[in-house]
Amino acid sequence: MQRPHALLLDFDGLLADYDHRIHLRRLADAADCTPEHVDAALRTDGLEFAHARGELDGEQLLQALNQRLGSTLVAPHWHAARLAATKLRNDCTAVLERVHADVQVAVLTNNGLLTRPVIEQLLPGRRVLCSAALGARKPDPKAYLAACAALGCAPERSLFVDHLFRNVQGAREAGLPADTAFHAQSLRRLLKRHHLLR
Repeated sequence: MQRPHALLLDFDGLLADYDHRIHLRRLADAADCTPEHVDAALRTDGLEFAHARGELDGEQLLQALNQRLGSTLVAPHWHAARLAATKLRNDCTAVLERVHADVQVAVLTNNGLLTRPVIEQLLPGRRVLCSAALGARKPDPKAYLAACAALGCAPERSLFVDHLFRNVQGAREAGLPADTAFHAQSLRRLLKRHHLLR
């Protein structure tokens, strides 16, 4: 088995735990409304998914939210809410510190660009590839091919790891070796099997 040249990892559910209720509550506090109102506004016309697909940039998403809520939300409100709702799995990120230095390590996430600075803050020095920038969301095979192109690495030499099997299936359809991991132990075992740990 040839050692991969790149390692692509899921964020929420593998490297971090995310509580959407906290995110909604913090946004609601900033917008002076209820979490239910924020949730409904994000779901109206599929705003949040449109942002994750890159059809709406951060300013457009916030503008649409503000119109629906009568609020004045700005990017720092979103960042603070997302940060409060996210808890990094330090045992999993510690595993990544043992990956060979010549292997590109990047996050591949179905998040919009408003969330990217938060992930970059939590994982300093790591490349963060968002579905919004790639033009496709996991498990669409196009998302993985776009991520490999961004890294300049062939799909067959790019290992993808996610906690959801449907996303793993999409990566395999795109020609990437891929597997599931759910915690530090399974991530360590998988990376060791692919000779990625020093």
